[in-house]
Amino acid sequence: MTHRWRFVLAAILAVLQGTAHAQSSDSGPIATAGGSLQFVREGAAYVAQIDERAFDRLNASRLQHFDDLSGPRETVARMLVESNDGVVLYDFRRNPPALERIGRRLKLVGVYWQSDEVVLKSTEGWYKYQRGTLTKLKSSKTIYH
Repeated sequence: MTHRWRFVLAAILAVLQGTAHAQSSDSGPIATAGGSLQFVREGAAYVAQIDERAFDRLNASRLQHFDDLSGPRETVARMLVESNDGVVLYDFRRNPPALERIGRRLKLVGVYWQSDEVVLKSTEGWYKYQRGTLTKLKSSKTIYH
């Protein structure tokens, strides 16, 4: 193995070990920076509730979310949720929680939280979501962790 490939392999392993996401299908209760989150099954949908008050309805056959655990006392600060209508971003650092529909259906494999952006690894490739815009990423030298 050449020195260059060792460096590339070491960089990839560092990124994978330093990922800042937690993948879950837990319906709750989930401790967030904005209160206790619960996903309640209602027919073919899930109703997202904070402290028993509904704030969103997700058309989803299964629950899958990726959590940013950087809130106070390692609570969930932000969350990406897969739904049949596309990916939804919840920001629990605001009260009531901010809700942004990314509007594209993606099968997420990994999520990397940065201070003002989210990098999504999907089965279709890599994307960046920042300030309401989803961008397909091309090859770069940026390391996300």
